[in-house]
Amino acid sequence: MDSDSKVFVVSSDLCSGCRNCEIWCGFITGKRRGFAPDAGHIHLHSDMEGKLNIPELDCSGICERNEVGEPICVEMCPTGCLIFTNREDFERKRTSWEKARRVQPVFKLIVPWKYPYPWRELRKEEL
Repeated sequence: MDSDSKVFVVSSDLCSGCRNCEIWCGFITGKRRGFAPDAGHIHLHSDMEGKLNIPELDCSGICERNEVGEPICVEMCPTGCLIFTNREDFERKRTSWEKARRVQPVFKLIVPWKYPYPWRELRKEEL
């Protein structure tokens, strides 16, 4: 990744509220001494109605990385709501996700790049 890379939220719609990102970020930045949410750089908030989870980031992705270079929050996000990339790639992936979710309902819950699989467009009788 280039030096402009940082963590982005693909869509708050994708956030399931599991708090994996928050837990793992706090664990890593808290020097692995247990759950330390205040030490983390990502916090989950709910909208006014309590229906939408909104990850709030204060992070440039400078924490520990996995073998492919992703920060722990991105790796542990089960839906792909978080992405570590530059702005141009983020815009491209978000556009591809928006298009994919119109033809494959599973992409209303996850992003296509999180779980590589030969997804296909559903036929009308499958919807």
